Amino acid sequence: MKLFKSAAVVFCILYFMFPVHNALASPARDQLKTTIDKLLVILRDPGLKGKEHTEQRREALRKVIRERFSQTKMAQLTLGRHWRKRTTQEKKQFAELFGKLLEKTYISKIEAYTDEKVTFVKEFVKKRKAQIYTKVITDTVEIPIDYRMFRKKDGTWMVYDIVIEGVSLVGNYRSQFDQSLQKGSYEDLVKDLEAKVQS
Repeated sequence: MKLFKSAAVVFCILYFMFPVHNALASPARDQLKTTIDKLLVILRDPGLKGKEHTEQRREALRKVIRERFSQTKMAQLTLGRHWRKRTTQEKKQFAELFGKLLEKTYISKIEAYTDEKVTFVKEFVKKRKAQIYTKVITDTVEIPIDYRMFRKKDGTWMVYDIVIEGVSLVGNYRSQFDQSLQKGSYEDLVKDLEAKVQS
């Protein structure tokens, strides 16, 4: 999908590779940093480097990603009005497929990370929602990346959307999926996702 092919997505993924500092950080930001630290440990582990450890390394990365990204919430938002038409089993299947697509794309970018700089800009927290603003700084550009999160009943903060240079990942997919469903069936959309996950 086009959004994932843009250079900005690389930097979106890179946020999870580098610590940011803020003395008055919220629980949402603190929990996001926990994810960053876990990913760094995996990527820097000499025992997980090299092609011979690819699957072991990727499985470790997938586990951490699943801890912080709400695949079900993101899948629900990307299907939008079409979500409520799906059965419980279809919702579960779609969330799993969409989650695998996200993981596949994230991991391919994460494994090629470089030492970019990330600055924590600001955050807004209101009840059970939060938006964390950051900038990824390279030698030539600064790329704004916002993380939208929600708080579960147990206090865990989960990412449900990423906004890169003003473009929402969820909004982008919702537009693509809506167009697909207007032209074809839900089954066609699922087959397309399955093909992308397996490619």
